[in-house]
Amino acid sequence: MRRSLFPLSALVLAAGILSAQQPSTYSYDFRAKGDHDMDGIIGTVRVSNGRARIDVQDRNGDEQYLLVSADGEMVTIVKPHDRTYTEFNSDDFAHIASTGLRAAGKVVTMKLRDSNFETERLGAGEKIAGRATQHARVTEHWTMEVGAMGFTTPVRQTVEMEYFYDPTLRLARNPLMEIISSAMTFLPSTDVEFAARADSVRHSLVRGTPLRTVITEREDNGRESRTVLEVTRIGSDRVGEAELKVPAGYTRKDGDLGRFKVKI
Repeated sequence: MRRSLFPLSALVLAAGILSAQQPSTYSYDFRAKGDHDMDGIIGTVRVSNGRARIDVQDRNGDEQYLLVSADGEMVTIVKPHDRTYTEFNSDDFAHIASTGLRAAGKVVTMKLRDSNFETERLGAGEKIAGRATQHARVTEHWTMEVGAMGFTTPVRQTVEMEYFYDPTLRLARNPLMEIISSAMTFLPSTDVEFAARADSVRHSLVRGTPLRTVITEREDNGRESRTVLEVTRIGSDRVGEAELKVPAGYTRKDGDLGRFKVKI
């Protein structure tokens, strides 16, 4: 199941706090790119005392940006063109794909038949964004029965995730990257136990913020796709206090789902 166009309510990156040796004001550039797309996503996160503004290179003319609370739990999508804003819980947003499928109810049936996880610590990785990294791999195998209109099809997949991380560095939390990562396993993640186990396995293996994540998806029919998520620069670009607030006169808009598409 090759997915090059993934519908989302908006782009989002949530920001938290760097480790103790990092300043309270900082920035970082990021990108996400699939092997089937030449453009991908490129953006910058600017953080001040835990709050963040996220700007993404816009090819659709929407000119929207994102604001993130200091605790990283809430994200606000601001749309200057419409003079509106929408608030989301970051966890809910990060799992929007599997949540949407679970909500499909009787229209689509999904039953996880089996799954297993393999983990490997691969030692030192290459230097990324000026930081020395450790290298680890998580491989997920699963089989699922997906049904619709009386027909059931078995789906078998393997998803390999390679992480390059500095265990001493905790950058801003990144729900956009979580969305892209979870897109590769959104079918089995409709099973709550699978989703919880997958999160637990990754958290037990990877410390700090992954500076590069390489996701390879292998299907039972032999097809393969690859996506790379990466922090490309850690810098000191500043964000003003006014840039961290919803402009006066904007209208709150709830339930604004599916109106933005992320192509990776």
